Amino acid sequence: MELRHLKYFLAVAETQNIRSAAQKVHVTQPAISRKIKELESELGVQLFDRLPKGLSLNRAGKVYQKQLGAIIRQIEDANAKVRQFAQTEYGTLALGSPDFVLLEGPAAHALQQFRRDNSDIDLEVFSDTPMVLLKRLELEQVDGVFGYFMPPLEDEYAVEAVTQDKLVVAFPKRWRDKLSKTMTIDQLNQLPAVRLTKSADPHYFEWQEALFHDLGWAPKRTQWAHGESTVLGLVAAESGIAIVNERHFLRQSDSIDYMALDILPNDITLNFIYKQHSDNPALNLFLQCLSQPVP
Repeated sequence: MELRHLKYFLAVAETQNIRSAAQKVHVTQPAISRKIKELESELGVQLFDRLPKGLSLNRAGKVYQKQLGAIIRQIEDANAKVRQFAQTEYGTLALGSPDFVLLEGPAAHALQQFRRDNSDIDLEVFSDTPMVLLKRLELEQVDGVFGYFMPPLEDEYAVEAVTQDKLVVAFPKRWRDKLSKTMTIDQLNQLPAVRLTKSADPHYFEWQEALFHDLGWAPKRTQWAHGESTVLGLVAAESGIAIVNERHFLRQSDSIDYMALDILPNDITLNFIYKQHSDNPALNLFLQCLSQPVP
């Protein structure tokens, strides 16, 4: 089965007339009739009802037309994209990042600068869990990934520190009288907690486990969430407090507030990870933008 045979079918399905379809795809009527019969024979399904006045698309044919239409559009989009790539010097850049990282700071500044300087480059950004983003990088579905914690990487990867962030406590606004900047760990332990599960981000979880052990943070009740936005949602629902990245301050909410505590001095490093031997020139342009200081 070849692509042109499918296009012949779609032409006949649209016109329901062999002559009109043949003119549309620039082949002879006998040729297109033969290809339709070959297609039906290969599928083992009749796609048209043969009537005295011509062809009529049957139920199977209508399902096939709908499915093929979507596939053909995807192929045409891919063809257009690769032609665009061939006509430009750099083509495309695909990145991965936690969503809150892009709201402000060095990563956001680098993206803004890159977009201003390289408007002809197709930019695509994926937001997902760290494990998924690193897998995309491994499979070369993205050119680089922003992340905080990662497993040991092979020598083919480069890791560049971008900025240092702090940990803060997120809490329901109605609980403001229960927290203070100078509160002790024993006081903090009296409040219920919300945490990210290990399956959501194993390396971040293990780092937190070590940190919380050292701090002595052991809440009497902990509720678990499977995503960072869900953590904040549960905080808003007054399920507990959460220790989160300070960049979540950028998420405006009428139900959540944030506070830096004296007992949480630790900085966490935002990194940019990419393959050192990438052959995408657009990645080098982005790295140049990332190395510029934030004004």
